Amino acid sequence: MKVSNFLTELKRRNVYKVAVAYAFVSWLLIQAASIFLPTFDAPPCMMKAVVVFLALGFVLSAILSWVFDITPQGIKRTADISLDETLDIVRQLEAQARQEFVRGYLSALIYAGLGDKTKAIDYLKREYLNHDNIGPTDIRVYAMLDGLRSDPRFNAFAERPQ
Repeated sequence: MKVSNFLTELKRRNVYKVAVAYAFVSWLLIQAASIFLPTFDAPPCMMKAVVVFLALGFVLSAILSWVFDITPQGIKRTADISLDETLDIVRQLEAQARQEFVRGYLSALIYAGLGDKTKAIDYLKREYLNHDNIGPTDIRVYAMLDGLRSDPRFNAFAERPQ
């Protein structure tokens, strides 16, 4: 597995969010332990035990966040989606878009998420030229298009006057 694919998978599975939340809660617990353990004359090894316990818990929480997702329907196993399956889903969506009306902006978001900047920008241009409720001002502020901002074609398109 490539490093960029691994990092994308970490983000998709929300491991980053769990790690940040766990680190923050652990920091709070360590602060509380450093105040309360001396108050109750606990031996110094207790503080070390708290830190080791929290470190082991961090590893466990990272593993569990990789394997499971919390959904409105409860805790479920994270589905493994391969790149081939993703491309197949995109092909199905394109076929459906040919039969029904699908906003170009939505197609642009899909391709931007897959890292295909060329197709994403093409769909945005088509949406803009058709005057379908999107303009360069809108494009400049949409956070979901941040991955395209480094592309000079996107910047040239987004800087056009309305």
